[in-house]
This record gives sequence, C-alpha cells and structure tokens, in this order.
Amino acid sequence: MATGLLHFRVDDRMLHGVVATQWVPEYKATRAMVIDEAASKSDIVRSGLKMACPAGVALSVLAPEKAIANIQSGKYNTQRVVVVFRYIASAYQVFKAGIQIPQLNLGNVTQNKGETTSLDKTVCVSPEEKQMLKEMHDAGVKITCRFRVDDPEVDVGHLLD
Repeated sequence: MATGLLHFRVDDRMLHGVVATQWVPEYKATRAMVIDEAASKSDIVRSGLKMACPAGVALSVLAPEKAIANIQSGKYNTQRVVVVFRYIASAYQVFKAGIQIPQLNLGNVTQNKGETTSLDKTVCVSPEEKQMLKEMHDAGVKITCRFRVDDPEVDVGHLLD
C-alpha cells in the first residue's frame, strides 16, 4: 500500500490489550497510529497509550487534521501502520479528506447510549454513525466487524441500509 497504512480499526478503547497484542503484530506494524482529538491533547491518555504500545513499535496519537496532513504528505509511506480511531466520526473525517480506506474494521464501539443499531456483539452504532458508515460503504469501503484477529470477519455493509 503506497501510504503505508495497512489496517483501519475503530475501537473506543484505542490501543489496548487486543489491539497491541493481536492486531499490531498481525500486520507486522512498525507504527500504531491512534486518531482521536481528545487523546491527542491529553498527556495522561498519551502516556497510557505509550505504555500499551508494543516494544519496538512507534506510536502516534494525533488529532484527525494532523493525521490527515501527515498522511497526505507521505510521512508514513515507508512504514507499516495500523490505524485506530476512537470514534467512527474520526474515521469518517479522514475518509472525507480523501484518504483511501479500503476496509474499516469495527472492533469495539460500545460508548453509544439511546437509539442504536447493533452490528455485532461489540458494535452498536448511533443513527449518525450508521449514516457515515453507509456513505463510506456506498463509496466502496468494506465495513466489517471483527473484535480479535482469530474471530471470523463479518461484512456488515448490508446492515447499513
């Protein structure tokens, strides 16, 4: 992949045990990139994410705008990057900026309350998120649910209509 971006995941826990011990090694990542506005501004959150990051793997914790600028400038082209979004809205923002996302893995989306659509056992999306995912799906992004590497991949695009 020309951009160096190998895997895109939404996980409201960001970089945690499953991502650090399964997804990062699965892609032989040299960098884990967390894209989240609030995390990018919090030294405490950044410190926690750094502790969770596997040894020998670089970590970036960036606001969406900064991530977009870095990706568009080619900063990660020679790296192997696993991208983790805290929220679907951040993935949508990156998508709308023209960054190619061939597949978006919804791993853990549990923060929503009220009216939601359950796409998988660990994924409940709001009506707004469902619309964002539908737009991405309609543009050719494969939308899947898969919590752990050894779980079966579930294509949920048909659930977005």
